[in-house]
Amino acid sequence: MALGFGRQGGFSLIEVVVSIGLLSIMSVMAYQALEVVMATNDRSHETMSQQVNLQRAWAIIQRDLLHMRDRPFSDGLGQLERPYETDVSEFGIRFSRGGGPMLASNPSGLTRVYYSIDDGRNLIRTTWPITASPRYSDGNSRTLLPNVDEVIFEHLSEENEYSENWPPLNSPLAPMLPKMIRVVIILENGDSTSRLFPGVIVE
Repeated sequence: MALGFGRQGGFSLIEVVVSIGLLSIMSVMAYQALEVVMATNDRSHETMSQQVNLQRAWAIIQRDLLHMRDRPFSDGLGQLERPYETDVSEFGIRFSRGGGPMLASNPSGLTRVYYSIDDGRNLIRTTWPITASPRYSDGNSRTLLPNVDEVIFEHLSEENEYSENWPPLNSPLAPMLPKMIRVVIILENGDSTSRLFPGVIVE
């Protein structure tokens, strides 16, 4: 009686090659999908962080503007700066602010606030005690907001017209403080937000 020989178990070379190829394709697809998920997650965290920074900056700007005071400031060169004024040549806002802590070095609690944008496109807030001078002190600086493209302050005059300059160039005898201030912040990613601050406190 003849004995039959069945097929030996195992995979042929072609089957192994095809399996490895399919596994490679699936691995590449899985890696690409993971990259998309990770990139989306990074963008989400970045957006959330930017929004947190933006809201914090708005809170500080609001407190500063609502505590403005009609108080001139000595520039250390024998001249007095207006209680609120802008730089004509570039972005920069300087004003006197009350409501600060009353310390031995600054018993009035008044400070001078200066907003500017540095070379790294950061919105910077620098303060000096009202008794100090930028000529002799660098002040206390902090970054309010990174990745800033532009910041616009517009000021409502007695003629109910908005001007980026204060005092308005055509009205040197304008009141010391504007009636209203509209602030626009434009980020480098193109996002833009604005706030209107009425009712400036004058003492």
